[in-house]
Amino acid sequence: MKLTNKHNLPEPFVLAVKGGTYDNGGSWRTVTELIGPPKIAHLKRKHDAELEEDVIDRVYTLQGEIAHGIVERAAKEMCKEDWMSEQRLFAEIQGKKISGAYDLYNPKTGELIDVKNSTAWKAKKGEAPKEWEEQTNILAELLRRHGFSVSKISIVLVIRDFSKPEAARSPDYPQVPVAYLSVNLWESSRAGAFLEERVRLHIEAETKEAECSPEDRWAKPTIWAVKKKGGSRAVTGGLFAVEEKAREHLASLGAGYEIEYRPGENVRCNLYCPVAKFCAQYKKLKGD
Repeated sequence: MKLTNKHNLPEPFVLAVKGGTYDNGGSWRTVTELIGPPKIAHLKRKHDAELEEDVIDRVYTLQGEIAHGIVERAAKEMCKEDWMSEQRLFAEIQGKKISGAYDLYNPKTGELIDVKNSTAWKAKKGEAPKEWEEQTNILAELLRRHGFSVSKISIVLVIRDFSKPEAARSPDYPQVPVAYLSVNLWESSRAGAFLEERVRLHIEAETKEAECSPEDRWAKPTIWAVKKKGGSRAVTGGLFAVEEKAREHLASLGAGYEIEYRPGENVRCNLYCPVAKFCAQYKKLKGD
């Protein structure tokens, strides 16, 4: 993949972003790739020499590395307390070499901790998102396959967009810039079955034209929103998948309200997928 600098950022910044130390250990797929869409992983490898990424798009990766510096700075002292840190574990599944690197693991207590750098929205409900639960439970299964037991999974979330004013206004907003989230721990049988299925899907994507699901595409459906004239938010109960229902609701409210048409979109495809231009499914969805 070619790294570009379209915004003419200074060379020290470019070098900082470019000089990452990530190494997947020669894996066919990593845990992060396995939980993602098989189609994207396959197309990224197939078109690697043709892909471009701008340094701007690696800013969040750089921030994540900074967050992991917390682990690195503490690792020496933590080792004295029997913690293990930042080790990559390997396994062969269906003839494929897969791997995942955990951040922190305590063999005495069985706690597995993953450090994340993300938004306050991710911590609003106090629960780990689905993809984090899947990722950490595969890591837990890899630990078990290397002779370790896992009794608890946690996420330390460094909130990159934390706002004190928002925390003061809303009790549902994270009250501090670091959240400690508990993750639902799966039984080994469930984690193993999930791992096998993800590997199967990724293998299949190499020989068969895989399709990204609406969830994979971060698809937003088309809706009709009933709102006050000049307003931006829909009234309570004012979102409809069918225009006729929206018009019925509008008629019941009287004057001062209007309908706003909000077309559906595939958010990941349109804004975040690095291989969209090589994707036949995306072209079809756009009508190309």
